Amino acid sequence: MPRTNTYLQIKRPLGVKMYRCLPSFLVVLMFSFGVQAHHSMTHFEDAVTEMEGVLLDIHWRNPHVYFFLETEEANGEKKVWEMEAGTIYMIGRAGVTRDLFTVGERVRVAGNKSAVFEGKFWVENILTEEGSEILVVQNGAARWADELIGGRSSWTGEAFIKDEVASSGSGIFRVWSPPMRGSIEPRLTGAPANRLANIATDESKAAIETWDPFAFDDTCTLPGLPRVNHGPHPHQFSQDGENILLTSEEFYVTRTIHMNSGVDATEQPFSPLGYSTGHWENDNTLVVETSRINFPYLDLGGYGQSEQVSITERYVLDEADNRLDYEVVIQDPIMLNEPYIKTGVWTDIGEAINESYDCVPK
Repeated sequence: MPRTNTYLQIKRPLGVKMYRCLPSFLVVLMFSFGVQAHHSMTHFEDAVTEMEGVLLDIHWRNPHVYFFLETEEANGEKKVWEMEAGTIYMIGRAGVTRDLFTVGERVRVAGNKSAVFEGKFWVENILTEEGSEILVVQNGAARWADELIGGRSSWTGEAFIKDEVASSGSGIFRVWSPPMRGSIEPRLTGAPANRLANIATDESKAAIETWDPFAFDDTCTLPGLPRVNHGPHPHQFSQDGENILLTSEEFYVTRTIHMNSGVDATEQPFSPLGYSTGHWENDNTLVVETSRINFPYLDLGGYGQSEQVSITERYVLDEADNRLDYEVVIQDPIMLNEPYIKTGVWTDIGEAINESYDCVPK
């Protein structure tokens, strides 16, 4: 089973080791529209830095791929850079695989140095010894070569991990995947979305000063809502008696949507995923209401959210039965001056959920 809102990793069928994640919430993960990773770019310099060195090691695992590069400083001393890239799914669906890189080769990289943490680097472009330029994040452009491997614009409609059985369910109950960028526009528009900087209160903005953008990767702390859902990875709805389970591949986390339970949500304990109740508005529309969330951050940038936050999700299956539109409305009377809204669309491409979530805490 995928993980639920607990901080104890359980053993799964693929033999992933058990570990206990620290109950720290010093992590903020992506929910804004164009950000490429879990970490806020505010913790990296604006200027793009290029450097060359020897590729010492590669950690090809979730939640992020890491490259370790040894460079020679001006004084002749060696320095090792810890370089974070995108997730296996985001870059893999664009054709970027582990075998494109060779430990020991000399490469050129481009990205952004951390403005806070010494030796940390957000890497976007890598030029291999044989001359292939590879984009190791979701978005970007070529810097040195005529052709570029990678990037979400290179996604096709093909599944990253094929599994016809996983997508053989009826209605909403199957695996849903993000489409190629720009190929499908969401039909649910709701109110016009607004940047958090324009609608967050001073109290929400003050939380930015207290978070550590690398804590997630260091401790494998699981994210809470709203971040845990709606990232550019596959999601799966499944039936669990009267209830519905929603599994997100990115962190291999499952949340329970309680249907027809008659339980008073206000009497439920707080948790990072909160307490979700759902109802069918019609045969094709699932509405989910979530409260009792104690995850203290709203988005990747470090904006805070209070325990009064509430989230309304609407999932609409189209008549052709092959796309699912969603709308997420976040309200917080303490941290937001108006609702924060996100819309998107998932499609059925016969993909499977990758259960091999193998984050290893430092």
